[in-house]
Amino acid sequence: MLDRLMQRMNRHLFSTQYFHGSLASSELSIRAWALLLNFAPSNPTTIKKHNGFQSPAERLNRFRYHDNWLQNLLISASLKGFRGPPPNPL
Repeated sequence: MLDRLMQRMNRHLFSTQYFHGSLASSELSIRAWALLLNFAPSNPTTIKKHNGFQSPAERLNRFRYHDNWLQNLLISASLKGFRGPPPNPL
């Protein structure tokens, strides 16, 4: 599984001419790629396999803020979607 992700990242880096530009722009490019990879919807077979969760982020959180994946990304990437820590058991 890790090899597949690394191959995708390598293709992204190759198409953007690796780290062409400043270090800050390179970091933003990789972060944007990772966000899209984590929030873009999977294919229908994978969605059925994972009980209706459409993206890796939804499968990890077991939660969906919005039905539209782009709205879900925007809410999750901002602090508007912050759900507080669990209550103190004491």
